[in-house]
Amino acid sequence: MSVFKTLLKPQKNPLFFSLKSLPISSRFYSTTTSTTTPSSPQENKKPIDVIFKEAVGLCKKAEGNCEGENTNELKSRLRELEREVIELRANSNVKRKELKKSKSLYAVFTNQPGYGGRSVERTREQVPEVYNELSPDMELFVNHLYKEGYFNNANFLRGNKLEFGCFQSRYGRDFIKFAAEKFSLDHQEIAKWLSGSDLKKVALFGCPSLTKKNVFAAKRLRKFFEIQENTVCSKCVLKQSCKFVNQSVWKGDTKNLNLAVVMRVIILYALELVRPELGMPNEIQVSVSKLLKEVLKLSQTMS
Repeated sequence: MSVFKTLLKPQKNPLFFSLKSLPISSRFYSTTTSTTTPSSPQENKKPIDVIFKEAVGLCKKAEGNCEGENTNELKSRLRELEREVIELRANSNVKRKELKKSKSLYAVFTNQPGYGGRSVERTREQVPEVYNELSPDMELFVNHLYKEGYFNNANFLRGNKLEFGCFQSRYGRDFIKFAAEKFSLDHQEIAKWLSGSDLKKVALFGCPSLTKKNVFAAKRLRKFFEIQENTVCSKCVLKQSCKFVNQSVWKGDTKNLNLAVVMRVIILYALELVRPELGMPNEIQVSVSKLLKEVLKLSQTMS
C-alpha cells in the first residue's frame, strides 16, 4: 500500500509540472541521452499499463532498451513494488506447502516422526469433550496396551505414566483408538479365536459412526458374516445422514476376519464414541465387553 500511496501522491518537483503538460505516453520515454547516437523516442516509449504489468508479474519484461530505468523515479518505485510482489508470492507458496503437509497419526500423538502408518491432517483445534470414566474392561485393555509399549512417548502422559484421568477427553480416547489399531496389526492371529456369535451381534447392529473408515470397517464385518446391507441400513437411525447407505464393500479381503477391522468397530462402542442417536442397547454392550476380554486373554496367552 505504501508504494501505491507514494505513486499517487502529488509531486512538488518542477520537472513533474513540466511533464504534466505532455501527453501521458510521452512521460515514460527514456531520459537517457547519448553523446554519439541519440536514441529515438519510439525506441524507449512504453505505455504505463505495460510497465505496471511487467512490474507486478502479469506479463514478461521485453528484452532490450532499459538504460533509462535507473534515472526514472517511477520505474524505480515499480521495481520496488515488483520485489515486494515476488516476496509475497514466495511466502504464499511456502505456506501452501506447509498446509499440504500431513502428519502421521504417530507424529500427532507423540510429536515424533511417524512409523509409516496412515496420515492425518489436523486442520483445526477442537475443544476437548469430557467423557465418563472408562469401563473396567476398557481399563484392563488400556493397561495391557500400556504394558506392551503402545503408549510409549505419548505426549499427554506426564512422565509417560499411565493415568486414566487422561482418557476423559476426546484427545486421550483418540489415542486409545490409535493404539488399539496398531495392536491389532501386530496380533492378527487373535482374530480366528474370537466369539463368532458376539461379533455377529455387533455386525447386525450397524455402524458406530458415519466416517468412511468406520463405516467401511462395519461393512467388512457384515460382508464376512454375509449379512445383506439393506438388512442393517433399512432400520438404521443414521441412514438419513449416511453417504454409504446400502453400498457393499468391493475391495480387500472379505473372506478372512481382520482383527484391525474388528477393533476399529468394537473400540468405538467400548469408548462410547458412537453417535448418541444410536442408543446402544445392553446386549451390544455385553458382546463388546466379552470381545474385549477375549482379545486381552488371547493376547496374554499367545505372548
